[in-house]
Amino acid sequence: MTLATGALKVPDKLEFEFRGKKLREYPKDFPNQFPALLVGKLATDKNEEGNGGAGLLLDYAVKLALEIRGKVGCIYLVADSYKESMNWYKKKGFRTYIKDTSQRTTIPMYLEL
Repeated sequence: MTLATGALKVPDKLEFEFRGKKLREYPKDFPNQFPALLVGKLATDKNEEGNGGAGLLLDYAVKLALEIRGKVGCIYLVADSYKESMNWYKKKGFRTYIKDTSQRTTIPMYLEL
């Protein structure tokens, strides 16, 4: 697993949700991006697939993101998922703002901390 600091770019300030509310419902104007911890790569050895190793790595990334959030600000954990991994990330609580994934190789997915 590789991790880096970065940002989640808000695709549509009218429809994007933050803390359970649309950004447009907040009394102040939000920036076009939020601080995030980026998951660059997350993989396990082919011989270990299905044994929960990837889930343990993701759990560690969430723990680290929560620690960072408490010190310098980190609102999201972001991963670029291959289409075949999207459901795995969704089961872990990640969402995406991409509606049509047919022309994409990877899909940005995010987890609000």
